[in-house]
Formats: sequence, C-alpha cells, structure tokens
Amino acid sequence: MANKLYEAFKYVIKYELASSIRRYIVLGAFDGILLSLSILLSGILSHFSLEDISVAIYSGIIATAISSTWNALVVELSEKKAELEKIEKQVLKSLRGTIYDYSGKIASIFSAMAHGVSPFLGLIVLYSYEYLHNVFLSVGISLLCLGVLGILYGDRIRDKMYTSLQLIIAGLITSFITLFIIR
Repeated sequence: MANKLYEAFKYVIKYELASSIRRYIVLGAFDGILLSLSILLSGILSHFSLEDISVAIYSGIIATAISSTWNALVVELSEKKAELEKIEKQVLKSLRGTIYDYSGKIASIFSAMAHGVSPFLGLIVLYSYEYLHNVFLSVGISLLCLGVLGILYGDRIRDKMYTSLQLIIAGLITSFITLFIIR
C-alpha cells in the first residue's frame, strides 16, 4: 500500500496539482482580499479602532478559510469519486485501492489545503494599512494584489490581463458598495 500511495503522490504532483492548486489559491486569496478590504473600509469609516478592525478581519478570514477548506474537500472528493466511477465503468473493473483512487484523494486534500490557506493572503490589506496608515494606498495595494492573482489564470497574456481586469473591477465594486452602505 505504501508503494501505491507513493506512486499516487507522484502522479498527483506530475499531472493534477498545478492547475488545481493555482485555481484554489486564486479563489481563496480573492475571497480573503475582498473580505479584508470591505471590513477595513467599513471599520475606518465607522471610526472603529484598528484593534477592532483587526479582530474582525482575522475572524472573517478564519471563517472563510474553514469554509473554503471544507467546501473544496467535499467538492473535490465528490468529483474525484465520480471520475473514478466513470473510468471503472469504461474498464469494467473496480479501481479502488489503485493509484488512481489514491491520487484523487491526495489531490483533493492538497486542493483543500490550498483553498484553506490562501484566504490569509487577505491579511496583506490589513498589514498595508497598519504599516502605511493610508486607506487609499491600502486600497491600491489590494487592487494590485487582485491584479497579480488574475495573472495566475489563463495561458495567453490576453487572457491573463482580462482576468486581472475582472478581479480589479470586483475589488472596486466591493470598495464602492462598502463606501455606499457606510455613508
């Protein structure tokens, strides 16, 4: 069994990990950045202390990280199980206990970990404000981070730029809606 797990791990690293991990890192970081941005803006405009804003951001990111981890694990395990069953129907035999079975489970765990850790990149928003004490620069850094996340998607530069623009627009919309609600 140890040999099968090792082979499954190598298979995951070689064929499955890069795109899945990249996707989940972007999704989780996107959630964390937008969450932090909205809490930071609303906290500053409501004249909350930086300590209260920090607690709100940390607790929001922790909840997002747990939700992201759990969702990714449930979805990925379900998808990998369905893929395995489809292959089993094609080859007319059970593949339970094979490297294909184990690789699906390993890939699901790695995806869940990536999705669970990546919301903590939203702390960049909080730390930028704590360090710079300038909300406009913090918003700008948030938008820059969203743009960098967009570059991780797609193969062609045009696709990457388009995705970056979409994520930056989401950051601007989040900022404007937060400002509108608080004022």
